[in-house]
Amino acid sequence: MSGTVVKELVQLIPEGLPSGLRNYWYPILQSEELPADKPVGLKVLGEKLAAWRGADGRPNVVRDRCPHRSIRLSVGRVMDGDLQCLMHGLRFDGEGRCTLIPWETAHTPHHDRLAVPAYPARELGGYIWAYLGDPVRFPPPPLETQVPEELLKPDEFICFRLPTSTWNANWLLAIDGSDGFHAVVLHTDSQAVHRAERKPGSNEVPLEDRRIKIIRTSHGVRGVSVDLEGKPINHGHFTVDVKGQRFCLPCLTTNPIVPAPGAAPYASRLWQFPQDAQHTTVVRFLSWRARTEAERAAATRLFNEVALPRLELVNTEDAFAAEAQGDLIEARSREYLLAPDEDVIKVRRLLRTAFVSQAEHGERIDNPAGSLAYPV
Repeated sequence: MSGTVVKELVQLIPEGLPSGLRNYWYPILQSEELPADKPVGLKVLGEKLAAWRGADGRPNVVRDRCPHRSIRLSVGRVMDGDLQCLMHGLRFDGEGRCTLIPWETAHTPHHDRLAVPAYPARELGGYIWAYLGDPVRFPPPPLETQVPEELLKPDEFICFRLPTSTWNANWLLAIDGSDGFHAVVLHTDSQAVHRAERKPGSNEVPLEDRRIKIIRTSHGVRGVSVDLEGKPINHGHFTVDVKGQRFCLPCLTTNPIVPAPGAAPYASRLWQFPQDAQHTTVVRFLSWRARTEAERAAATRLFNEVALPRLELVNTEDAFAAEAQGDLIEARSREYLLAPDEDVIKVRRLLRTAFVSQAEHGERIDNPAGSLAYPV
């Protein structure tokens, strides 16, 4: 609460931050993952949630625990747009209010006492969003100001959502792994970074003969792959002609990419937020500027033939790297940071500031998604 002095577990990690940053919008499900006729249970920011669609088809999100006898509401039923407890039949609406106690014939004080905590929820851009926090103390900003512009402009962009995945690592380690210079080594076989056309007689530079040139761009530090003579190797990453920043609160990272020489660029949008202190939910979509049917067809072809298979491998490699760092506090306590880590430090400071600002000052820091990087 406001006025609390937050203990720091290790540098730039206040106590509580490993479990998440509350009072922000999160894409907790993809639209097709929430059916019309039954609830879904999930865990976000260390809290078990139940989501379902009301009679009007809109999403609702409440804490996944019936206040009567503590059974999970997510194993219940959707009845007349309300969520009904499986065990005794109590019903709750999207505001968390108890609308039915089967053995009571009228509204009683018990109905009010049995309310379940509910969170603002919306559906936009193919995702179910929930504002997880205290909407009274920290009123939620309009969701439209917190999402990338592509989700609001379907006539100007084409977007492709990737399957949501779970990493067995803390979300802060996952976000650290989105730095702008790891790809030229970690993703050497999966991404456009070093993937020369592997044909007989190709002049591909072997990994042992590659080095990294660090470049500071308008959207942060970038690592460019070079050979032993310092000549650049096709890496697919933008160093110029990008507006905005790579990271946005609470957990959104953007990576501008050229999937193949001469191809239209795209942006990879990546949310990484905690299920709990040991598991991270990873939500990603790719977007191309595409106003014509020809541009949309070209983007679809690039996504299916080039971007999707690469990103599936990239996700596996990034997950492995995050998990290989082990315990968050131990990893942070033993690291030795170098000059290219400056963007990592900036993101860590921003996350700490956002957490402490709420805990000590009762103020929420906004970082609108409109400032996110995108190829010009």
